[in-house]
Amino acid sequence: KDIEIVALEAFDRTALVTAKDGEVLKGKMPQDMDEIAVNYLFKTSGGNLYHAGDSHYSNMFAKHGNEHEIDVCLGAYGENPRGITDKVTSVDMLRMAESLNAKVVIPVHYDIWANFQADPKEITEIWKFKKDRLEYKFKPFIWQVGGKYTYPTDKDKLEFNFYRGFDDVFSIDNDVPFPSFL
Repeated sequence: KDIEIVALEAFDRTALVTAKDGEVLKGKMPQDMDEIAVNYLFKTSGGNLYHAGDSHYSNMFAKHGNEHEIDVCLGAYGENPRGITDKVTSVDMLRMAESLNAKVVIPVHYDIWANFQADPKEITEIWKFKKDRLEYKFKPFIWQVGGKYTYPTDKDKLEFNFYRGFDDVFSIDNDVPFPSFL
């Protein structure tokens, strides 16, 4: 199947202030962001996936949303420690999805770094609080490690849960001495 990959502007301001050991950035012009980072749009017959990489929130997400049809977007979500802005917070995840005109937003990275760890259910709760007033056209989806998301099949789900099993319970007689064991 054909997939088109589009490289778009990135907004990873942390990359602009990250230097090699011994390099001094103070007083110098920053690098060109286009030379060090990109956001990706994967266009497929099943829907379009936007990956914001390590981008911080940017008003330019609205430009990308105006120029491209985006079904699902992924963003690096986390709680920023005091004095640090590196991850997109819960409110900015919702702003990103709205700006991109996405149908689904999926937070990633929230469980990778202990100092940025965050609870993605915060996104769902804030979305529930704001969705009617702000007329959100998207839903959040909370992914579990090892889980999957299939668009558009899962577009109305809010989170992934692994199969719990035991659908066949009592479909055959149980071999126990007494039913009270059950």
